[in-house]
Amino acid sequence: MKLNNLSLVMLLSGTLFLQAADKKEIAFKSEMKSTNVSLNFQQMPANIKSFLAKYYPKATVSKYEAKTTVVGKKYEVKLNNGAEIDFDKNGNWEEISDKQGVPAALIPASIKTYLAKNYKGVNVESIDKENNKIKVDLINDIDLEFDKNGKFLRIDK
Repeated sequence: MKLNNLSLVMLLSGTLFLQAADKKEIAFKSEMKSTNVSLNFQQMPANIKSFLAKYYPKATVSKYEAKTTVVGKKYEVKLNNGAEIDFDKNGNWEEISDKQGVPAALIPASIKTYLAKNYKGVNVESIDKENNKIKVDLINDIDLEFDKNGKFLRIDK
């Protein structure tokens, strides 16, 4: 009988522990959600709205989030045409991904010149400003890396 009582106590303790772990996980998930806030279009900064109107006039916003990171606020916009654009805290684009091709007006002139000479007719699928580099992924799966001034550095493998 003592063995059965001991087994029952251990079983109940394990159940309580698992329930407590579940509650911590739920609390942790709710804390995470507070850093990624889904917002409506009206709350979007004016310069981001202007950017979208200028470069994506036919697309509509399907999702918009403001994220709080270590370096400050960032904004993520997804459009109904599949394009995704990340903006910094000031509303400047940091990364653009568009399988239909990133608008040419958003590609720095020196990079456009390099692409016209070496990859004529190949669209840019994504462009990403990282620290002192600009990464460009082409539709044909070639990834290029440039310095912050648009000087070609290497093919990224």
